[in-house]
Amino acid sequence: MFIECVKNNGTDYLRVVEGYSVKDGPAPKCKRRVIRNIGPLSKHHDGNPDYLKRLRQSFKDGKPLIPSLAELYELGQVKRLLSFQIDMDKESDCYAEPKNIGYFLLDGLYDSLGIYDVLNLHKSRSKIEYDLNGLVKLMVFGRTLSPCSKLETWNCRDNYVFDVVSSDQSIEVYRALDVLDDKSEAIQKRMNFKIGKAIGRNTEVCFYDVTNYWFEINENDEDVRDEAGNVVQKGLRKKGISKEQHAEPIVQMGLFIDDNGIPIAYRLFPGNTTDQTTLIPALEKSIDSMGFQKVIVVADGGLNTGPNIAHILSRGNGYILSKSTKKSDKAVKEWILDQSGYEWNDTRTFKLKSMLRSRKIKNEAGQTLEVKEKLVCYWSKKHYEREYHENAKFIEYLNSIIAFPDKLKDKQKKIDQFLIKQQVDKSTGEVLDTATHLSVDMDKIQEYLDLLGYYTIMTSEIDKSDHEIINKYHGLSRIEDSFRIIKGDLDGRPVYVQTKEHINGHFLVCFISLAMIRLIQHKILRHLGKDTLNEAGWESGLTAERIKKALSGFQADTLPGGYFRLTKPTDDLRLILDSLGIYTDLRLPTVHELRQLKYSFDKASVM
Repeated sequence: MFIECVKNNGTDYLRVVEGYSVKDGPAPKCKRRVIRNIGPLSKHHDGNPDYLKRLRQSFKDGKPLIPSLAELYELGQVKRLLSFQIDMDKESDCYAEPKNIGYFLLDGLYDSLGIYDVLNLHKSRSKIEYDLNGLVKLMVFGRTLSPCSKLETWNCRDNYVFDVVSSDQSIEVYRALDVLDDKSEAIQKRMNFKIGKAIGRNTEVCFYDVTNYWFEINENDEDVRDEAGNVVQKGLRKKGISKEQHAEPIVQMGLFIDDNGIPIAYRLFPGNTTDQTTLIPALEKSIDSMGFQKVIVVADGGLNTGPNIAHILSRGNGYILSKSTKKSDKAVKEWILDQSGYEWNDTRTFKLKSMLRSRKIKNEAGQTLEVKEKLVCYWSKKHYEREYHENAKFIEYLNSIIAFPDKLKDKQKKIDQFLIKQQVDKSTGEVLDTATHLSVDMDKIQEYLDLLGYYTIMTSEIDKSDHEIINKYHGLSRIEDSFRIIKGDLDGRPVYVQTKEHINGHFLVCFISLAMIRLIQHKILRHLGKDTLNEAGWESGLTAERIKKALSGFQADTLPGGYFRLTKPTDDLRLILDSLGIYTDLRLPTVHELRQLKYSFDKASVM
């Protein structure tokens, strides 16, 4: 709504008008409606220069120079006097068909992350004719707001208030996945550059972990071999150790995130790849090549190997890795159980101590290296009570196998460490090769019980305090939450794609969606004045589930006369809008104003 100056019988005449658009053929047409006639310009001119310019600005600001226009305002907002007719013979006038506008925020993020630039350059060089960026946007928006198959995502392309993609063939979705596979590393590096430039990457610590995704197939993907029979490309879907206890083939995913929980990079591995062998190739493809300064890699005990540590240190980086307390050597166990040197908290529910040590490891080439590191050991009452409760049934089981040895067949590997096996003659008790006698090693049982509640961390950062090391290690839970979002909120299991290229393209879409959610959460936390580095992190702002619900539920329905009726903003959506500095009036906007709202999201400083 604005003030227009027109000629009326040769006289400059003022009126308040409103712009709107109507569908007329393939393209909408812009029209105007008069809201109020003000009168001749000369009647209101105050004699000072630039009156018309000042009048328009005052009207826009809600403080019109012409007092009679004040009644068009309510609380500083333009009050519309609407009237339109409904054509009962037109279904579009009579039935609601709301379409999503929550994607406005995702659209702005997509462009600001530099993805558009990478794909647009590839499109121009490859002479691709289909709408590459539109197709990728469609997949990212669909994965974030309403996850489903690629085909169903394509079928739902009209569920957005403005067109997202101009392509007209569903096969082009899968062609776009091929491109995503090809440009995956370039896109991850570009996103990292943009995020680092906009909000600054906090990579003093870099968390890494591995998860996997199972497929509803029975056989492994075959390896590609050359004429000599050598493997030139491993099959991706292979049977391995599934995190979800599935026997079907799986794919391994290694993921890096920064201290704010914002993803840095990911990499896929064949399902039969062990977790500990993923770290070095994942580092080489991402962290080592991204130009970071010193990075401290934080990971769990499964990645605690000599070659991994040697590789980290060879690049000038550091590590904070958990160490299995119960699998430690005798000297370390004795040090842990020696109560001297522990510092207790005031409530005596937590204690810790540390020591420096030198030890020898072997790198990938088998060379022996000596490293100096700090061991930090702590005990907590909460951790102890949880462990004791979890192991009570197991200890009871240990006693039961003495009477019923057949029970060993079920869980022999787990209990073997507590048993003493001897071949004896039952009549004489002599040790002979006649029968197996089982007994429980009570010393080992007691050691097992004594170590309950203890946790050990090993680190190259010997100058950092013990509490700082522990706090940084606890941040590893953030990457577990990221996996939960991909598997849960984003429904990331790639059940509907089959080829290696399409699987990788699918996970890049999930990676982009995860990064967008994390950036929104980061913005909300900053708006609320909360620490983005604390252990609770983004969960103290809005969870991924609530963000997804708020944006997917933000919709607009077309009304007669070129207006739109928006869904009433929820409290969560209001928080998102406030964090972005968007305070636009959402009541019955025109097409022009709806596009202005989209522009506001595009320009909002999310990063």
